[in-house]
Amino acid sequence: MKGLKAIVGILVLGVIVESPRAEAKNNFGTRKVKLELTTLLAQVKVKDAQFYFKQGNARANSGDVKGAIEDYNQALRINPNFAEAYFNRGLARAGSGDVKGAIEDYNQALRINPSLTEAYNNRGNARANSGDVKGAIEDYNQALRINPNLTQAYFNRGFARADSGDVKGAIEDYNQALRINPNLTFVYNNRGFARAGSGDIKGAIEDYNQALRINPNYAIAYYNRGIARANSGDVKGAIEDYNQALRINPNYAEAYYNRGLARADSGDVKGAIEDYNQALRINPNLTFAYNNRGFARADSGDVKGAIEDYNQALRINPNYARAYYNRGFARAGSGDVKGAIEDYNQALRINPNYAEAYYNRGIAYASSGDDHLAIDDLQKAANLFQEQGNTAEYQAVIKKIKQIRGRVSAEIRANWDTL
Repeated sequence: MKGLKAIVGILVLGVIVESPRAEAKNNFGTRKVKLELTTLLAQVKVKDAQFYFKQGNARANSGDVKGAIEDYNQALRINPNFAEAYFNRGLARAGSGDVKGAIEDYNQALRINPSLTEAYNNRGNARANSGDVKGAIEDYNQALRINPNLTQAYFNRGFARADSGDVKGAIEDYNQALRINPNLTFVYNNRGFARAGSGDIKGAIEDYNQALRINPNYAIAYYNRGIARANSGDVKGAIEDYNQALRINPNYAEAYYNRGLARADSGDVKGAIEDYNQALRINPNLTFAYNNRGFARADSGDVKGAIEDYNQALRINPNYARAYYNRGFARAGSGDVKGAIEDYNQALRINPNYAEAYYNRGIAYASSGDDHLAIDDLQKAANLFQEQGNTAEYQAVIKKIKQIRGRVSAEIRANWDTL
């Protein structure tokens, strides 16, 4: 089942921090007028900074991110050592897509207050989103040194570990998060995804089940459980899960796409095409849907429509090797052997280890009478299948090579007999 990866994302568990009010008692009796004035001015300064800070929080919570940033700017002009204002401006910048600016703000907040755990956690998120997974993990580690019960840091570190290929470490972090809070649906979802990635489909389905017990309207968990069921051979159960995901979110393009895959696997080509149509209506740039709709159209006899879909997939992604491969197959089936060979060439340029492309190009060469090139390609395909441990395909290709060699030998003998 060649489904899309399950949809997961770093959950930015940023907290709008309210700065505690500074209250000080005067225990030293009457002070000098100058000192009293200085203290009064400082209090007014802090009060004004608090006003803009709280106004910024209110604007951020109402969705006015730009206005919030302006208020945090004003608070920081008045009080340049206002750690929470830097932190919250970092949250606002991250929310507006300014990851670099967010990291700068978290840096400032931590320079002023090195114990601000939320700043480490959110700087980790920003670093992860900018591709610095190693730096992100270091920030999550620091947050957890300060607060070993910070569930969002375990969750985010788990996501970063999974992203770096450390699935075992990711699962351990998700376990820790769930020990602290057993009702976090998104953690069950992501642990399920990690378990599926490690081959534990049964454990993955159990996690998706638990997420859905807590939140029966969690569309992503239905979607991911659908993928897990499809990969375990339960196509009917997968379709039921995609149905549920789409009931909750009728604009879930990936759920239409994967339901299309499941329908195609169950023989419902018409239903599959309908689902790919829906996915592309929602997201016209979903290259996988064009590719698979093309495959379904070819399977139903609409070779022209299939080639149009492969063309569209390649307009969006000119390095989509599978679309070149499938278009080559469709072109060969329609008699355009030259066009098929050109497509297989492109697929192999992108993926030099594409065994199926070598095989099909070899067959195309053989059909055009170029047996030498055909045998060369088929031998490359056989070698790749053998390296991949695909014994059945290896044996089938070796058999095809013997057939071509046998035919060539027979033709040579026939030519000699006519001399």
